[in-house]
Amino acid sequence: MQRSTLVGIKVGLLAVLIIVGLLGMTTNAPVTEWLQAAFLGIAFTFAFGLGAPTALAYFLSALVFVLVFGAGYYIGKKASSRLDG
Repeated sequence: MQRSTLVGIKVGLLAVLIIVGLLGMTTNAPVTEWLQAAFLGIAFTFAFGLGAPTALAYFLSALVFVLVFGAGYYIGKKASSRLDG
């Protein structure tokens, strides 16, 4: 596996952890439940704010996490490949 791919994966995971931390700190839950709180918070936003059905809200919430990871992966991979020269 190339170095830029590993850096991309690490940056993607870091991006997801930052999002989970930012959304999870707003609840009065232990750290072990922050991922669930962040996921359900985003799903609630889609369901209540946009009026989406429950299943669609959960799907869109999962899609948000995938997109955040994908954006972090892309940024990390591009930055690492440019630094390698």
